[in-house]
Amino acid sequence: MVREEYLDEVLGILRASSVATAYSLLGESRAKHLLSGVKPLSPEMKVVGPAITIQYISYEDALKENFRGNAVYDAYDLVGGGEVIVAASLNRSDVGVFGDCITFGFKCRGAAGIVTDGGIRDSPYIMKLNFPVFARGTTPEHIGGAIVPYKVNVEVECAGVRIRPGDIVMGDADGVIAIPVERAREIAHKAEEVELKEDAIRRMIASGIPLRDAYPPKPDLLEKFLKRKR
Repeated sequence: MVREEYLDEVLGILRASSVATAYSLLGESRAKHLLSGVKPLSPEMKVVGPAITIQYISYEDALKENFRGNAVYDAYDLVGGGEVIVAASLNRSDVGVFGDCITFGFKCRGAAGIVTDGGIRDSPYIMKLNFPVFARGTTPEHIGGAIVPYKVNVEVECAGVRIRPGDIVMGDADGVIAIPVERAREIAHKAEEVELKEDAIRRMIASGIPLRDAYPPKPDLLEKFLKRKR
């Protein structure tokens, strides 16, 4: 995928931030950017990257169209390095959208991680891959006869959130958000400021400053600690 010139810098900043920080900066509409119920397979997993989307349809709809393709392979071919595979699978957490072999394939291809509003199967193997995977749950069931990977890199709705190809997907133990790509630089730089401020607050507390003075911080104390090196 072609990256905007500034995107690598933005992604680097967001990797040093948290979902909670970036989410709070999305404003009053922030709930529209939170993928409801999607969590990492293990708490230490974190992912940040531009979305490659996969749209799933029901098996019945695929039969009506006589559809014979597989958008998972198309998504694999599009990975250039660092993208997040977003599988919009009709919220079917009862079926395993990906198993260990496909997940391993995306890791080897250079994807940054996988996000789906469906289920994941073979999770014991996947958690050994050191590869971020976020889903609504785990299951031993496969997708056969339930849903079909239909189109790649189209606008999708995943866990209630509209995600376009190239939008920035960010996930950690708190959940997953999608940041519109046109707001990514703004959110990243604001997040960097917030993280610096909160680091200063933690150092204030650790130094013995009472919580009532440190959080929220008194301006003179904050300025003093922001100037100090860690």
